[in-house]
Amino acid sequence: MGASTTPQPFVRPLRPSTDRDSIIHITAAPSLCHEPAVSIVPYIWAVPYTLLTPEYSFVLDVGDGTGTAVGYILGTPSNKEFAARYRQEYIPVLSRYGYTPPDLNTTASWDEDLPGTLRQILYSPEAELLHSDFPDLLKEYPAHLHIDILPEYQRMGFGKNLMEAFCEKLRHDEVGGVHLIMAGDNVEAEKFYGKVGFRRFPMILDGGASKEQGRHSNTSIWLVRKLV
Repeated sequence: MGASTTPQPFVRPLRPSTDRDSIIHITAAPSLCHEPAVSIVPYIWAVPYTLLTPEYSFVLDVGDGTGTAVGYILGTPSNKEFAARYRQEYIPVLSRYGYTPPDLNTTASWDEDLPGTLRQILYSPEAELLHSDFPDLLKEYPAHLHIDILPEYQRMGFGKNLMEAFCEKLRHDEVGGVHLIMAGDNVEAEKFYGKVGFRRFPMILDGGASKEQGRHSNTSIWLVRKLV
């Protein structure tokens, strides 16, 4: 009998109909918050990309023949177009996933009502996508992305492979730049993004409170990468 071989994960294009459950699992796996909030997160920052811009989405296939995704990069070449399609095409189907519109006339608090805040973002994503206070962001870096890999597949070079697959697609389509928003306290993530060509958005975003470029608040940092 021949020696058994260890499966070799590889990057491939998204298969929306078969990969969506894995992507939901990957997005919820870090347990960023308690239920029911944790179940809402994939429907904000993952599922809409599988529906609206699947051609810009890639997964890390576990490589054992099952087709199981253990990581992904999802994104869009244009936040403005994505925001319009999100409202026109995605919000009308949210009810099939069990979500109903919140009261958008009141403002929920991240600290006091995290599920309520996430439901408001789910049904009103424009602030998260358009960044109207800083128009230069989308003018120079119109694309954006979300990347996530299960912990046991991290620090093995797969994040770089996913990033290059996504950025190569953007370059092919003549997209000039891409941005992402990361947690403000994730030092290791910022090191990774720096290694794959990202830097902080070169503007003061918090009124000078932090004296740092690219820091929007205590909770987020904006990173950008030129592609052409």
